[in-house]
Amino acid sequence: MPKTLLDVFRRVLTEIPNNPALKVKRNNQWQSWTYAQYYSDACDFAKGLISFGLTPYCSVNIIGFNAPEWYISFFGSIFGNYLPVGLYTTNNADACKYVSMHSEAELVVVEDKIQLKKYLKIWKDLPKVKYILIYNDVLPKDLPPEFKDKVILFSEFLKIGRNFKTKDSEDSLEVRMKKQKPGNCCTLVYTSGTTGPPKAVMISHDNYTWTAAASLYRHKDKIIFGKERIVSFLPLSHVAAQIIDIVGSLNMGIEVYFAENTALQGTILDTLKEVRPTFFFSVPRLWEKIEEKMKLLGAQSGFVKRGLGNIFLIIFLKFFLHIILDNS
Repeated sequence: MPKTLLDVFRRVLTEIPNNPALKVKRNNQWQSWTYAQYYSDACDFAKGLISFGLTPYCSVNIIGFNAPEWYISFFGSIFGNYLPVGLYTTNNADACKYVSMHSEAELVVVEDKIQLKKYLKIWKDLPKVKYILIYNDVLPKDLPPEFKDKVILFSEFLKIGRNFKTKDSEDSLEVRMKKQKPGNCCTLVYTSGTTGPPKAVMISHDNYTWTAAASLYRHKDKIIFGKERIVSFLPLSHVAAQIIDIVGSLNMGIEVYFAENTALQGTILDTLKEVRPTFFFSVPRLWEKIEEKMKLLGAQSGFVKRGLGNIFLIIFLKFFLHIILDNS
């Protein structure tokens, strides 16, 4: 049956509210959100958007490496009847300006000062953007005076939403949630723009909920609801990562661990060894990097070890998780 993302979220809340949902390592310590806390923060984010008077169905741009705040911004925007729009972290200021203008963004969520600088540079060209939230950094000390009330810490924004009362309003969060239908557009996904200006694709609730469920259904005999772990490291601005990491993980009550932002420079392997995910979604380039690493190690070994390495290379790649990340 067609479902909204809210339908899927509430199913998880009913069955496993206290299961860990999101985990990120900061200051060398893992911070964790249960599904109940995840949902609560998403609702606070949505109420924050409403309290700031954003226009319904305007976009909320999100630019930053994979993190709990990315997920919270994604679902919070949808809950409040706004459209989350992910941007590639490699976008320059002009590329950010194009997407923000095209998607009619009124609020931007950035990871750190590096991403913030891009928007401070182009803010005068974005008359609809009212505020910028920053989630994995402190506010810059040299922030120009005209931006001091416009750049807000993500944590402070959640507090504003938490204290905003909407129950008696005809346009409250509860009313907005009830109005959502499976066929409604819930997000815009932009292409990277390698062959011209980025193109936006409208994605509906049931497009995501059905596709995520269908993708995981192929492995229904191996995936157990509420018992799995994954590592999120692929760009969340891409539809594949949204289907698997964001919506798929929600669909199956999966525990999501976030990799370091240097994952593709090699630290992903350290994260995999520590987390030991029960299944893993990746792109060909990562498997190639693993192959290159094995060949390098093989070249440094003796004749016998090198021969065995070549024989079992393809077996290793095919059963990478079972051999290296075995959970038994």
